[in-house]
Amino acid sequence: MNIYSFKFIPILIILVFAFSSCGDTSKSKSSESEGVEFETAKNQMTADVNTLLSSFPPPSEIPYLLMATGSDFDGTAINSVSKVDNYTSEVTKSAVNIGVYTTDIGYLISYEKTQSALEYINACQKLSEAVGVNSVVDLEFILRFEENLLNKDSLKTLVDEASNQSNKLLESTGRLDLASLILSGSIVEGLYLSTQLIKNYPKDTPAEIRDLILEPLIKVVIDQKEGLDNLIQIVKKFDDNQTLSSLLMDLNKIKMIYDNELVQVNAQIASNTGDMILQSKVLDHLTTEISRVRNLMVQ
Repeated sequence: MNIYSFKFIPILIILVFAFSSCGDTSKSKSSESEGVEFETAKNQMTADVNTLLSSFPPPSEIPYLLMATGSDFDGTAINSVSKVDNYTSEVTKSAVNIGVYTTDIGYLISYEKTQSALEYINACQKLSEAVGVNSVVDLEFILRFEENLLNKDSLKTLVDEASNQSNKLLESTGRLDLASLILSGSIVEGLYLSTQLIKNYPKDTPAEIRDLILEPLIKVVIDQKEGLDNLIQIVKKFDDNQTLSSLLMDLNKIKMIYDNELVQVNAQIASNTGDMILQSKVLDHLTTEISRVRNLMVQ
């Protein structure tokens, strides 16, 4: 080997290291860029979900509207508090049924069934331990609830505040998926109570009285479509969550019925025309589908 070959070897080694170093730097920059993009997307999703969560009415609103229609209390429609132990072993089940029970509590309070509502508060306290929001539904909260049993407005405020605090706590711990499940349980239970009251309304009631009750009840059902649409927008953002992905398919089935079958009912209510009995029959498919989804949640 001549002298020029020996001189060339160090130069070759330097070039190899230089190119290798450039490659490592390029990979590092690419990885760093991907990390920034991921963090930006994550922050944007969190902001979007929080905005949507804050747009929902408090959980006591639908139960209050149901009571305001003049319809009688139906204790068979709410989810039995005796089933609470079926949910505590699974975080997602616990979250969904906190939402279900929260709407049921609002329903009980609206009809001044406050002692029963307290039993449901205790059930939520059990479930909150599994979800990680037990600092919200704690002994102090339960004592405040007991102290206000004769004041349903104060009780509604307490429940609504607890719901809001739970959302904030789950956001701070990076568990917006659980906040979305709680909201889903609450929204679906509101739909379930509304449609069950229509379905179970006494058939032998005189037509003029029946129409007087059914019209506002049907309107409550129709008006919940906006909440359903917003809920779907939230749930869609958790496509990597198996429970929420499965729920999304069910929610979309309910939405399709609203979009395809209830447009005419909505128009009739807006123009104050149409037979309430016929309109309530149009809700049969919606009632069946909501019942199916809700029963999956509470089984």
